[in-house]
Amino acid sequence: AGLNVGYISFNTEKAPFGDKRVRQALNLAVNKKTILDAIYPGGIGEIAKNPIPPVIGWAYNNDIKDYAYDPEAAKKLLAEAGVPADTEIDLWAMPVARPYNPAAKRMAEIVQADWAKVGIKAKIVSYDWAEYLKRVRAGEHQTVMLGWTGDTGDPDNFLYELLGCGAAKTGGNNARWCNPGFEELIQKARKTSDRAERGKLYKEAQVIFKDEAPWLTVAHAVQTVPMAKNVEGFKVDPLGHFKFYGVSMK
Repeated sequence: AGLNVGYISFNTEKAPFGDKRVRQALNLAVNKKTILDAIYPGGIGEIAKNPIPPVIGWAYNNDIKDYAYDPEAAKKLLAEAGVPADTEIDLWAMPVARPYNPAAKRMAEIVQADWAKVGIKAKIVSYDWAEYLKRVRAGEHQTVMLGWTGDTGDPDNFLYELLGCGAAKTGGNNARWCNPGFEELIQKARKTSDRAERGKLYKEAQVIFKDEAPWLTVAHAVQTVPMAKNVEGFKVDPLGHFKFYGVSMK
């Protein structure tokens, strides 16, 4: 998979998403395999369980278990959280295709159908791209579909930029989620150059992320490039840059 992640984030400043049981429930309610087959056919994506992609292997926590598709468990958690049946929410869907989400409207329809099965009625909302991003930064959404393609290949570029407390104030963290334990770990990782120590800290941070569930992690997309059969040696690096050194035509 590429250096990206597609996700749906829950605005923790808006009811009922301040309760992690609700966020966990909506993770359990979605069948990601259905999404993968419909939106990323032919192996152009893989299910995401963490907020960083597996290509960042030294910091990726592969021991984490993803939320299984379990509508009954989702219903139970929603009941425990006091969420009434047929609760209405908004699900914001991107108006554009992105490598991490090539068909946002279709994905939103799949998620909408899954959430309906556990008693959550999601109204799909969209705006033109500039307006969409502006409103998300302002925190107007309840749930929002977005994603990220890394700039640097470092976990900090995902975990701090998208989930840090500072980013919750500036709008990059569109879950508006600020967890002291998570923040302490990613800040410690920013201040050391010891890669092994950084990897350990980031793996611990991913455990907190998964339990707190500020996002429904959806997929990591594989970057594909059409190429003539007579081209040899062409490569795409992990950051998505095209490498022409060593390319030849036969």
